[in-house]
Amino acid sequence: MIVLATKSEARRKLFKKCKRNAVFAKADIDEGRLDGERVEDYLLRVSFLKAFVFYQHSITVIGADTVIEFEGKIIGKPKDDEEAFSILKMLSGDYHRCLTGVTILKNDRCISFVNEAIVYMERLDDSEIWEYVKSCEYKGKAAGYAIQKKAGRFMRVVRGDITTVVGLPMKKLCSII
Repeated sequence: MIVLATKSEARRKLFKKCKRNAVFAKADIDEGRLDGERVEDYLLRVSFLKAFVFYQHSITVIGADTVIEFEGKIIGKPKDDEEAFSILKMLSGDYHRCLTGVTILKNDRCISFVNEAIVYMERLDDSEIWEYVKSCEYKGKAAGYAIQKKAGRFMRVVRGDITTVVGLPMKKLCSII
């Protein structure tokens, strides 16, 4: 049995393409970043905690977490429309890093990795950003966008794998499991 510990519908859809018989569970953990914690270490810690909640010796459990990094700052999930607008305006016309950390717990083994993608956001004017924000697609998404949906019109992966941006680096993950 394989369990994917996630609340993300996008991760669930991606994983079903690789493993149809997967079970999905929502890991309720503290995802707060520790003072001075490097982004890669943060992602590995959070993905491990998500997986560990459901780990038993006879099953494989996968945890993942995704963040956006822009100009050395971690951009999380916006709490409301105004914050989503502000984040997208900041990213508009520029490049940013998307990092997804994954932990696989299987047979008393732990395999962890972080994948990176570089994303470019076209320059949008305020009305275009508000139009996207009002679609509510930003809710629950790192940096307030879902590249696999409407944001794909103005976001482009210039290096890396789009599934890393969606939240689960499938090429690497499927090669491991």
